[in-house]
Amino acid sequence: MEHSESITIDAQSSAIWPLVGDVAAWPKWIKDISDVETTGQLNTGSELVYKFRGRPARATVDHYEEGRSIGIGAKEKSWNFVETISLAPQGDQTEVTFAMGFEPTKGWAKAMGTLLSPFKGPLLVKPLQRELQALKQVAEGE
Repeated sequence: MEHSESITIDAQSSAIWPLVGDVAAWPKWIKDISDVETTGQLNTGSELVYKFRGRPARATVDHYEEGRSIGIGAKEKSWNFVETISLAPQGDQTEVTFAMGFEPTKGWAKAMGTLLSPFKGPLLVKPLQRELQALKQVAEGE
């Protein structure tokens, strides 16, 4: 199951990238994440250690393009998660796209994935919209 949402922010991408490309800044606009750390300089292959809703979590940077996009992936017991945040400059504004998805890796999780698909709104759409709106507020100084 995957979904993406976009928002236009009244700021240049150079002002938004520090909030997206510096994982230590994520808690400013992603309410479920705290204590984000990375091993070494952030780049493709970097490991992230953080808390998600208060629980320890780990992820790997799948791709990193300075000033443009970052994608992370995490493997949990029965699920693979992916998230990508991309910036598209548009003059003095920037379109930010946030994509999120998860794929079940075990039989019971695959069945759950099928059962959960009607709930895509609360599971993916609403969190993406909430986080993009929070990013917009922080980037625009609201």
